Amino acid sequence: MLKKTITLVIMIGMGCVMMQLTYAQGMGFGSGEGLPEFEITNLTGDLYRFRNNRHFGMFLVTPEGIILVDPTNSRVAPWLREQLDERFGLPVRYVIYSHAHNDHASGGEAYADTATFIGHENMRNNLQRPADNAPLLPREQLWDSNGDGLIQEAEAEAEDTALANNFARADVDGNGGLNRVEIWGRQFAGSQVPPDIYYSNHATITLGGKTVELPYTGRNHTDDMTVVLFPEERTIYTVDFLTPKRPPRTQLHGGFILDWVESLRQVEQLDFDIISPGHELPGTKADVIEQRQYLEDLVAAVSTGIAEGKSQEELIETILLEDYDHLIEYDVSRARNVAGTYEMLMTQ
Repeated sequence: MLKKTITLVIMIGMGCVMMQLTYAQGMGFGSGEGLPEFEITNLTGDLYRFRNNRHFGMFLVTPEGIILVDPTNSRVAPWLREQLDERFGLPVRYVIYSHAHNDHASGGEAYADTATFIGHENMRNNLQRPADNAPLLPREQLWDSNGDGLIQEAEAEAEDTALANNFARADVDGNGGLNRVEIWGRQFAGSQVPPDIYYSNHATITLGGKTVELPYTGRNHTDDMTVVLFPEERTIYTVDFLTPKRPPRTQLHGGFILDWVESLRQVEQLDFDIISPGHELPGTKADVIEQRQYLEDLVAAVSTGIAEGKSQEELIETILLEDYDHLIEYDVSRARNVAGTYEMLMTQ
């Protein structure tokens, strides 16, 4: 695998932050191949990123304790707790959830003895297990080609959905098809510690002279997504709904495409220089603008195709979005993004 190192220079006030970023060409930024399973890196000032393979969280060190964003999972959380104790000798006072997905929100039990947990109010509903007889969601019903109320492995693969990955693990009852509860479990079942505090539109955390802002910018990748703004460090954490220099990775599964565009417009209005995503490596405000323009063009093209009566397959073949072919994994992501946008526009 060919790897490259680039230097990202970000101007902050009269100074600058320079970061060297390594990525595997063809795999995208921070794919994890050949990189440490666990790692802590300083982003700027007292703000740090930590990684578990290709998942990233953040923490801010203050004189009175640590503000942590996304415990991630039960593998990295105990390791990170030990590292924080050794390096800083300070307790984690707050754990902020970016959203309820189990690959970002699990593992919080490692900090439950010292921390207050905070999340958006929509997390409450997302963490609730559906009823056993709950029907498939409208978009999932599009994948259910035989109409049996289950997503078979062949159906998941035919639609190229994320459900095709680790299908057998998600198929808890072993009947060869995923019901609504099993699909929910694939995304949300985990070791999430429920938030102690739920916020609605905006929250502010102050600790040790440091401030962290939690502006809710609306639905995007999920309906409970929290953007975390570190004003003094001029940095935002955008988790899964904005990854610099690449399109969204999948069919936008679980997302809200029209709200997603508006959410990016709101992020553009925030005062920051550095983007720190939940996967891959950092970027700048220019990446927000490019991603918003990409999604606007994507929605416009798919909407036009639907109005013309074209099928999903026809749209995948004809909507090329060549202005964005420089983005990482464009070839794979473009087709999946077209498919996902079609499904969302047909069901939302």
